[in-house]
Amino acid sequence: MSGQHDVQRRLLSEPRLKPYLDEAKDDLESAWSVYLWANELAGALHAQISLVEIAVRNSIERELRNWNISQSGTSEWTLKDQAKEPLYTLLKDDLNKARRAARRDANARATGHPRRGATPTHNDVVAQLMFGTWVKALQPLSKEEPEGRQKQLWADGLNAAFPGAGQSDAGRRKLGQQLDSIRRLRNRVAHHDNLLNVKVGHRLNEMLSLVHKANPTYPRLVMANSRVRKIAREDPRRTWTV
Repeated sequence: MSGQHDVQRRLLSEPRLKPYLDEAKDDLESAWSVYLWANELAGALHAQISLVEIAVRNSIERELRNWNISQSGTSEWTLKDQAKEPLYTLLKDDLNKARRAARRDANARATGHPRRGATPTHNDVVAQLMFGTWVKALQPLSKEEPEGRQKQLWADGLNAAFPGAGQSDAGRRKLGQQLDSIRRLRNRVAHHDNLLNVKVGHRLNEMLSLVHKANPTYPRLVMANSRVRKIAREDPRRTWTV
C-alpha cells in the first residue's frame, strides 16, 4: 500500500470508505474518485435543498400565521403561549426547542452587537425551526402517530400554502410524503452518508414538483445556478468498464 493510499484510508476511515470500495471492486483509486464526486454532489444537493426548505418554510409559515389570526390569535404564533389549538399541541416541543435556541443565539452575540441579549422575535424563532417541523405540519413523522391535527389544519387553511396540491386531504398526504422524502435526503447529505444509490434526477424532480405546488414560478428560481444535474452526469462510474 502506498503512503498516499494509507492517508486516504485514514482520512475517511474504513467503515466510511467501504461502500466506495465495494462499488469499485476494491480499487482504491476508483473508490477515491467516486468519493470525491459524491462529496461534490452532496454540496450541490445541500444548496438545492436549502432553497427548497426556504420556499416550503415561508409558504407554510405564512398560512399558519393567517390561520392563527383566524383563531383569534396573533401573527406571532411561535412565541410563548401564542399558538392556538391544534397547532400548539402539534408543534409545542419544536417551538420550545426553537425558542431556547434563539435565546442562546441572542446571548452568544458579540459584545457591542445591537441585538446581544435581545428577546427573540417571532422571526428569530422561525429561523431556528427544523426541517422536520414543516413536515410535521403536514403529516406525523411516525406512522404510529394520529394525523387528525394535520388534517384539521390543512382543511382550515394550510392548504393555501400549496395551491397546486389541491384542497383534498389526499393532496396533503402526497405533499407530506414528498417533503419527508426530501427531509430524509437532507439528513443523509448533512451526515455525510453515501449517495451512491440515490436517483438524483428523480429526487430533483421531486423537489421541483413540491415547490411548484407552492408557486409555479418557484422551480425556475430554485434551479438558478444549480449544479446538481451537471455533477450527476459526471459520475465517474459511467466510464467504468464492466
